Amino acid sequence: MAGDQTELIHAGEPDPRIGGAVVPPIFQSATFEQIPGSGYHDGRYIRLSNTPTHDHLHQKLASICGTESALVSSSGMAAITSTLLTLLGSGDTVIAQDRLYGGTESFLSGEVQRWGIDVQRFDACSPGTWQDPPAGAKVVYCEVITNPTCRIGDLRAVAAWAREHGLVSVIDATFATPVLVKPAELGFDIEVHSATKSMNGHGDICAGVIAGKAKLVHEVHHCLNHLGGHLDAHACFLLHRGLRTMALRVERQCQNALAISRFLEGHEAVSLVNYAGLESHPDHHRCVELMGGRAGGVLSFDVAAGAEEAERIATSMRYMATAPSMGGVETLIIRPASSSHAAVDPQVRRAMGVPDSLVRIGCGVEDAADLVADLAAVMGERV
Repeated sequence: MAGDQTELIHAGEPDPRIGGAVVPPIFQSATFEQIPGSGYHDGRYIRLSNTPTHDHLHQKLASICGTESALVSSSGMAAITSTLLTLLGSGDTVIAQDRLYGGTESFLSGEVQRWGIDVQRFDACSPGTWQDPPAGAKVVYCEVITNPTCRIGDLRAVAAWAREHGLVSVIDATFATPVLVKPAELGFDIEVHSATKSMNGHGDICAGVIAGKAKLVHEVHHCLNHLGGHLDAHACFLLHRGLRTMALRVERQCQNALAISRFLEGHEAVSLVNYAGLESHPDHHRCVELMGGRAGGVLSFDVAAGAEEAERIATSMRYMATAPSMGGVETLIIRPASSSHAAVDPQVRRAMGVPDSLVRIGCGVEDAADLVADLAAVMGERV
């Protein structure tokens, strides 16, 4: 297998090129002629995510993720929910990490439990605290880098523990991207991504990815077809375009996040910096082991003066837009309590390490010195 950036450009491309086009064309058609004598499952239809545009994208994603199969969906949440609904039914249990993205957390504490699915929690960073799973356990779910607290669990141990107990291991790898971590190599069965973020990288589409063992991805595909969470052809094209530069962007975003984190770590107005690239971070050793010390483009920090000052900082930047999401070419800043985790019960949110005073930065590809100077000016310090 070639290097990541080479795979991102060349894997999954039509061979021979369609009409000689170096950039694959968009098949902007909802339906396709059926071949005489073929069956229903041989037909192409956009809701079934099997148009030529989808096929090329799926092949590229499977290649860069290092998995047997891959599938795109209409959003990261569509990837998460369709995967869990495929694997779980009434009476089953999902063992979920105790620090998760707010949308996932809301789904687990809301719809999932109303449908008769039990949720138990575990600390992915502390294998010694894990109990034997209950009889109805089917799935273990965690994140490579938690959103927005930036913890990295003992991921090899999580995958091994799931395998030992006959559980399907599912991991959200959005913050890490396949450039930094390939969960399949760690033993995970399925990975999900919000491709809205770093995979697309330009903030102009909403998309999700499910990748992993072919049998499981096929089952999720069947569920996704019924739920209608397919990705339209033009969004597939834009995601395909964005993937081609992902490795380059992620490298720069990691550099920017580390520069900002080092500045914040020594600032008197900051009580805590969450970024595993810092030597002081409790999971730095795992960051080095799994990602070569590159901790992704997202960091968060707790403002000592409280929520009001955190809001002022998050809404006063020159180069950082006050907006949710991350992974694009532009740097975004937000308070998770008012965005990604707004739907989570405040008491639960604070227990997850997400107080009202926490600020999250999703780094873009600007010059690091300008981002640090921007932050320093707002926080009343010269650099």
